[in-house]
Amino acid sequence: MTIHLINGYNYDSNIFVITGKIPTIIDTGTGLYHNQVARSIQAIIDPFEIQQIILTHEHFDHCGGVKKIADLSKNNPSIIAHKIASKKIEQGESSFAQLLGGIMPHMPVDIKVQGGEKIPIGNHQYTCYHTPGHTPGCICLYCAENKTLFSGDTVFANGSFGRTDFPGGNTNQLIESIAMIATLDVENLFPGHESIVQGNGNAHIASSYQNIRYLG
Repeated sequence: MTIHLINGYNYDSNIFVITGKIPTIIDTGTGLYHNQVARSIQAIIDPFEIQQIILTHEHFDHCGGVKKIADLSKNNPSIIAHKIASKKIEQGESSFAQLLGGIMPHMPVDIKVQGGEKIPIGNHQYTCYHTPGHTPGCICLYCAENKTLFSGDTVFANGSFGRTDFPGGNTNQLIESIAMIATLDVENLFPGHESIVQGNGNAHIASSYQNIRYLG
């Protein structure tokens, strides 16, 4: 199993392509730069082999490109998101998309998680954690075997964390969410924006927790 990073361009989130037994994409960007994203995906894997697309939350910069990537994959992959995030994804709701001149696609979500589920990604099993605060429908994905966390916009590298001043954001909830994932043994941190961390991810999460507590 290999985790490939497609760096977010402009407003796009990071996009992760995980190869292995269950080829998976985590987050899809806005879709505004789909041609570049499609070329990057095709350089990694035959898009038809992608079995699932996991959306860490309902913001346009993470899920606006889901339909285009699903179309690229000939509608082969299952779409996975939290049940709260699924409502906006399926209804195509996003004021942020309108602001950027984009369109939030109406995309059916095949698997609606709540937290606690085991999801096979690549060659490993990941546990889904519901981590509200940045949005009500945020999730993180953690594998104890390889000590890897996909954190969406819950935490970033170097002690940063997701904004809570957007509609649906809640600082107290985010404090609780970061406190929960701070108990995990994380070496490799793959956040929704900015740089990834390979080794000592725990220290970055601990810094995020310390920093957000000043806002609580």
